[in-house]
Amino acid sequence: MIRLAAIVLFMFFVSCSNRTGIPKGILPPDSMQVIMKDIIMAAQYSSQYISKDSLKKDKVKANQDLLEDIFKVHHISRTEFKNSLVFYESRPDLNKKIFDSLNSDQARHRNDLFAPQVKAKPFPLPVK
Repeated sequence: MIRLAAIVLFMFFVSCSNRTGIPKGILPPDSMQVIMKDIIMAAQYSSQYISKDSLKKDKVKANQDLLEDIFKVHHISRTEFKNSLVFYESRPDLNKKIFDSLNSDQARHRNDLFAPQVKAKPFPLPVK
């Protein structure tokens, strides 16, 4: 009977927890979106260029350096990012908003990326 009461009490506290707020120490969703965008772009850069660069002997260290640079730019630490990532993975509703906004941002800029480039006209040669 005591176990049943403990389980009911536990379920009561879990169901009454604040599911709308972001806990202290967790990055807000808009910051997380910008950081995730930078990490995705760094991963793409790494797969296209660093992995094929014969001068870079330690490719894992080069990838880690890219991540550390991103964290420095956004003034966060690796542990802050990891804690925030774990939090957002446990909250599919917030995680979906972050990745939906990343997807819409990518869709907006897709046309810019694949638009035909306007070639500049060559300078006329001087007449002698």
